[in-house]
Amino acid sequence: MRIVFIGRDNVFNRRIIKELSTQHEIAGSFFVEPQRGTTLGKLKKIQCRAKKYGTFKLIDEVLFHCFDRMILRNKEFEFYKARPEYSTEIAMTYSPEYIAENIHEEKQLEIIRQIKPDIIFSVCCSVIFKKQLYQIPSLGTYVLHEGVTPEYRGLHNNLWAIMKKEYQFIGYTVLKAGNEIDGGEILVQGKYNLGENENFRTWGWVGHNAIIEGMENIKMALKQLEQNSFFIPVENKNRESNYYTWMGISDFTILYLKNYTAKYSKMLYNSLAMFRQRLF
Repeated sequence: MRIVFIGRDNVFNRRIIKELSTQHEIAGSFFVEPQRGTTLGKLKKIQCRAKKYGTFKLIDEVLFHCFDRMILRNKEFEFYKARPEYSTEIAMTYSPEYIAENIHEEKQLEIIRQIKPDIIFSVCCSVIFKKQLYQIPSLGTYVLHEGVTPEYRGLHNNLWAIMKKEYQFIGYTVLKAGNEIDGGEILVQGKYNLGENENFRTWGWVGHNAIIEGMENIKMALKQLEQNSFFIPVENKNRESNYYTWMGISDFTILYLKNYTAKYSKMLYNSLAMFRQRLF
């Protein structure tokens, strides 16, 4: 099966490409959002979030981001250090590589059309695919999502599930791209059991490790898709659908007080929840 990969250029994504290449032909790797880590890229993202959610919500998210990077997950690197094959070992894609500022630009679309992929497979990017892109492959476009859908659609899903103590929804989902964000037909999904010392202080690692541990199931599902040229979606008719965005410092504080502290904190939790509801 000929696969076009779309995602950010990072070591984790290159690891996914390497895993896929053990059974399929990676006909092209398109690395999107090249300016994401630059100052300009960060400023554009901040402007976009402020416009979409307002200043207070933006400040809430930025405060959590700082807290998360400097305090909450300051020792998470030890998990990656213990498993260098997951992240620190650079993986060559051995396929044509493209840098795509705008994956929907006609130039990029034409390259993909010429490749004639059976599927597009995407991981770890915030680009919302448009119909002119996701309809190119003969067997469809598939997005590897951190979290179990439809219960946890959106962003920071495994963190939200951990903080809400809904551990049964920690995992991954491979969705067929369509009109609804994270709402497409489910090709395959799997749940992840937290290991020793894995908790909300290692939520980034949990998301990555859930995917890595699920790669054999993912490759099996792709192989069946190749053989049958169709798939029977995972049933989700009677399941609750929820959408989450970036976590804010107020979200984290409220959920921490509710689920990870003694009962005397419940009054403070209720007060903070009421105040946040009025503020946002």
